[in-house]
Amino acid sequence: MPTLALLDGHNLAFRAFFALPADLATSTGQVTNAVYGFTSMVIKLLGDEHPDALAVAWDSPKKTFRAERYTEYKAQRDEAPDLFRSQMPLIHEVADVLRLPQLIAPGWEADDIIATVARSAARAGWEVLVVSGDRDAFQLVDDHIRVYYPKRGITETIVADAAYVLDRYGITPEQYPDYAALRGDTSDNLPGVPGVGEKTASRLISGYGALEGLYEHLDEQTPKLKASLTEWKEQAFLNRELSRLVDDVAVETDPEALRLQAWDPQEVRRVFDGLAFRSLWQRLQEIGGAEPEPEAVLEVEVGSGSGAEALQAAGAGLLAVDPVWDGDDLVGLVVGRDDGATFVPFDRLGTLIAALADPAVPKALHDAKPLLRALMEADLDLQGLAFDTQLAAFVINPDAGTQSLPDLAGRMLGIEISAEVEGGSTAKQGTLDFDRSGPDLEAAARRVTAVTRLVGPLRTGMDERGLSRLFDEVELPLVRVLARMEHAGIAVDRPYLEELGESLRDRLATLQDHIFQAAGEPFNINSTLQLREVLYERLKLPVLKKTAKGQPSTDAAVLQKLADQHPVVDHLLRFRELEKLRSTYVDGLLPLIAEDGRIHCIFNQTGASTGRISSEQPNMQNIPVRSEEGRTIRRAFVAAPGHVFVVADYSQIELRILAHLCGDAALVAAFQSGADVHTETARRVFGVDTAAVTPEMRRRAKTINFGLLYGMEAYGLAQRLEIPQDEARAQMEAYFAQFPGVADFMRSIVVEARNRGYTETILGRRRYLPELVSGNFRERQGAERMALNAPIQGSAADIIKQAMILLDGSLEGLGAAMLLQVHDELVIEAPADHQAEVVAMVRAAMEGVVELRVPLIADVGVGPNLADAKH
Repeated sequence: MPTLALLDGHNLAFRAFFALPADLATSTGQVTNAVYGFTSMVIKLLGDEHPDALAVAWDSPKKTFRAERYTEYKAQRDEAPDLFRSQMPLIHEVADVLRLPQLIAPGWEADDIIATVARSAARAGWEVLVVSGDRDAFQLVDDHIRVYYPKRGITETIVADAAYVLDRYGITPEQYPDYAALRGDTSDNLPGVPGVGEKTASRLISGYGALEGLYEHLDEQTPKLKASLTEWKEQAFLNRELSRLVDDVAVETDPEALRLQAWDPQEVRRVFDGLAFRSLWQRLQEIGGAEPEPEAVLEVEVGSGSGAEALQAAGAGLLAVDPVWDGDDLVGLVVGRDDGATFVPFDRLGTLIAALADPAVPKALHDAKPLLRALMEADLDLQGLAFDTQLAAFVINPDAGTQSLPDLAGRMLGIEISAEVEGGSTAKQGTLDFDRSGPDLEAAARRVTAVTRLVGPLRTGMDERGLSRLFDEVELPLVRVLARMEHAGIAVDRPYLEELGESLRDRLATLQDHIFQAAGEPFNINSTLQLREVLYERLKLPVLKKTAKGQPSTDAAVLQKLADQHPVVDHLLRFRELEKLRSTYVDGLLPLIAEDGRIHCIFNQTGASTGRISSEQPNMQNIPVRSEEGRTIRRAFVAAPGHVFVVADYSQIELRILAHLCGDAALVAAFQSGADVHTETARRVFGVDTAAVTPEMRRRAKTINFGLLYGMEAYGLAQRLEIPQDEARAQMEAYFAQFPGVADFMRSIVVEARNRGYTETILGRRRYLPELVSGNFRERQGAERMALNAPIQGSAADIIKQAMILLDGSLEGLGAAMLLQVHDELVIEAPADHQAEVVAMVRAAMEGVVELRVPLIADVGVGPNLADAKH
């Protein structure tokens, strides 16, 4: 018998959308989790069941008879998220290119269309496979109709026949509508009979056959069940009417018209490449019996020559540039455009040097910063940076992080760049031979051509999302600023750091003796197993928390709570603190000091989804600030002779951005008046005069203010303040009563992000959060916290980046240089005799870079090292 597969399109697409992560997206930022899941299920079905015919049924947007019959039908459902709706045209395109018939009937749901076609085909002698995650489909099961049911996510499926329905629900398929009538269906907003769950519904329907039989024997039920069934009789019969699938919809029912047709491999490949579905394309080829096609390798003309020859070959227009490295050494450049490229050894750059420095010659690169820094070290320059494909891809899809050029070229262009001999800035290793034409040279040339071809689609992706201004005015100019900062580096007092290391080792040895004495025996302090034995078995300290594996915890939070239980705990906490300083910040910093006595850390522009800049080698964000030991580390970073550090930090910038975004009158007024916002918050929350605000009240108010930025709820506040949860809840309610605009903003920002699928900063930077509609409570709650924080933290990142760009061009005239950016702080090295001018310049730039409803305030300090310069 031939087999017909019928798919409930909306049901499967929604299931895929909620089951798969949001990082399934094209390099232009188009989320594709629903398309991917839908396509994957189609391919799995074709491979598992080999149907002869297949059709996809879709719900009609028009009002159905069920909604007219019962106004509450599906009334609880929110409108489909934008992130889902944006994928529907792509799903239809996939179905079209695979030549899958698509069925829709005005005023009918997909499962009614499926019921009509399935029963008609079964009568015509076909085997039918209904593919749906809707359990209402089980009523269609008979000798010729089965249900292909996704049991979990989109990968685990079962094929349900009558035996499965009987085993799972204790009823026949024909009885399913009666069973569902009693149990109810929350997804359709059909309330079940109170007191009747799955087991009771199964027993009643299997025992009495149908609702009619049950209601003829009401006297046989318990008084409580009888009363409930009597009261809810009308709803139960209405539920059955709405749960029964209609099988006479006016739609194509001839299975012969739905037979699978041969599809055009080139067209399918084009669509799949656009969606970055390379693995699905391979799977589709395999089930079709074809040998998987190798990735298309980009063919380009490539040569080697001087800078003048390279420029002549490239012609006019956008010039793509790719550096060639031998280890960390820049050995040459490959330059070109769409159809060819030329390798220029570093010692033959010639006239190319002037072209690189000419801002009138636009250049495009992938990850331009390493080349900019390398040219600076050679006293050369690169001006006219018009495009950076890595940066553009990040702006479009920040959750994808740093994307390599081979990945972008494969996903967006469907071409391969040989990763094994990749010669660009993302892989500084190996020795490349460019004295002859070979695979190394060809791979480098393909990179240049790929960069050229990526510019158009990436620019279109940014234009469509309103991100071009962010890219052109903030992110792209910042590349040069960061390269200059990396090149400048920051001086480190090596003798001081070495002496500090010796001091820490002595103090650690003393602490170790105290720990062994208090514990009564020596042991490996860094061994969690041995520490656990000492604390909980030998010293019998109470177990306050267990690990995921059920073992007593020895983490810092637990030890803090045990500190008053035994003197060894306080010694352990101190030991851990000093050991981290020694290993991470003393022993970790010393090897990073270059021959010039400075550390040249690397700034990462594409590492944080919120847009914040991070750093590595070392990670300056992790150097502690508040503790005295942390300040001893910061003291090792020193200004050059005759110079000082000017350290400027935005004051409460995230709270100020919150005030700007929410427009709450009281919060805005507090910042505009120059009042201490935490004192003002305490005054309002606790209902006292300003003079009566105690340090403890202000501390609590400060915790509330900053906690709200990260979506902290009453439980978290109670933990932070060590107060009862009811008290914490009351204080939060008092806060929202005093600052109602904040409460409204917190609600609206999550609703808006859920509907649109993303949040936006003041400058339009997006953060996609599909988890906001996740069926998993923890995922959804985490996404709601991110929806609150991303616009605020991202706006703060955008603002300080703008200030850095503004300052970069001004500082050089005073002999000053920007060295570090850490969170909301800038570190500038300035000649001592110009410090007053630099302080004024920095404050003016940081405070005046954008205009908000409230003033931006920069706290500025000056000193010979980072510790003493802190304001």
